[in-house]
Formats: sequence, C-alpha cells, structure tokens
Amino acid sequence: MTTAISWWNSLRVELRTRALCFLGLLAIGFSAACGGVPRIYTYTLQVPAAPPPSAPRTDYVLGVEHFRSPEMLRDDRIIYYVSPTEINFYDHHHWGAEPAALLSEFAAQWLEASGVFARVRMLPGREPVDYTLGGTLFHFEEVDTGERSEVRLALALSLVRARDHKLVWSGQQRVEAPVSERSVAGVASALNASCAQAMRALVPGLIAQVEQDFKGSAQ
Repeated sequence: MTTAISWWNSLRVELRTRALCFLGLLAIGFSAACGGVPRIYTYTLQVPAAPPPSAPRTDYVLGVEHFRSPEMLRDDRIIYYVSPTEINFYDHHHWGAEPAALLSEFAAQWLEASGVFARVRMLPGREPVDYTLGGTLFHFEEVDTGERSEVRLALALSLVRARDHKLVWSGQQRVEAPVSERSVAGVASALNASCAQAMRALVPGLIAQVEQDFKGSAQ
C-alpha cells in the first residue's frame, strides 16, 4: 500500500509539473504574439526646395486633378517585382496615400514653385481655373532581381485649356534608376528622386506652352 501511495504521489507531482510547463509555454507564446506586432513604416514624397518666385509670370490659375493609375497602384503598400510577371507588396511599408494621389500633390507643388501660375490648387473645387492638369501613373515600384534593385516610374501628363477645352500640351516620361541603399527606405528615396527627374523633364514644355498662350492673349 505504501508503495502504491508513493507512486501515486510521484505521478501527481509529475503531471502538475507538466501542466505548469505547458501553461508557461502558452503564456510566453501569448506574450510574444501580443508584444510582437510588426511596426508599420510610412513614407511620403518630398518636393525639392526651390527659391520662391518674385512674381507669377502669368495670371492663370491651374487646377490639378487626382491622377489615374492601374488597379495595383491603388494600394498604399510599396510594390516590388520579383520577375517580369510576379509582383509582391511590402506589407509593413506603406505610402502615406496611394501613389497616384502622392504624384498629383507632387506635381501641384512643383508647378506652384515654378512661378508660372498665379495659383495652383487641387481639384475638385469651386474656383474657376484656366488650365486643368491631368495625369496617369503607369509604374511606381521596385524591380528586384536578387542581384540588383532598381525603381521604375512611368508618368503621362496632359494640360487642357479651360476656355475652349483644348488639349494644348501632353508629355510622357519613364525613369529607371538603381537603388543605392538596399532597403525599403532606399526604395522610397529612389522613387522620390525619380519623381523629381520626371518633373524636370516634363515641366519645361508645359511652361513654354502656357507662356506662349499668355503672350498671345496680350496681343
């Protein structure tokens, strides 16, 4: 009898120890799950600083529409290609807004800094405008082949004159540039620089057309 009781006590101690260990492992797992929520990183575009113009070169008002984009760019997660036909998203790295909205604001700020327009504002709005700038963003992503990483941007812009609803200017620009820092922050920085490169290539033609219209209206 004594042997049986001793065996039973030993079994109870072992079962209790195993139960405590199991509960301890559950507590550790639960704590890790609650405390290990991944941080979300958010990025935006920064327009390069420009000297303020002394006075606008025309009295025109420009309205900038929300640019269009394909379905996959209507997502604020940063996109990367791993092959020509396979795309993926950085789940914890987001833009502050969908890329087309960021590019619309970027273009508006760039053109305001150019000094050619009296005012630049985002549409829709009640104030009448002299020109409307529209755009389509076709590419805005990283292309990662494993050996090298680069970014790709493709943008088309169009300028419509309000008084006769005529398309007076349009342009397209495609930029492919290497990512100097192999990180998502490096990708965001390279895309920001690509936006500036596209604007530097596109905007002079737009400004030339607007100034030509302004000179023609003064005659």
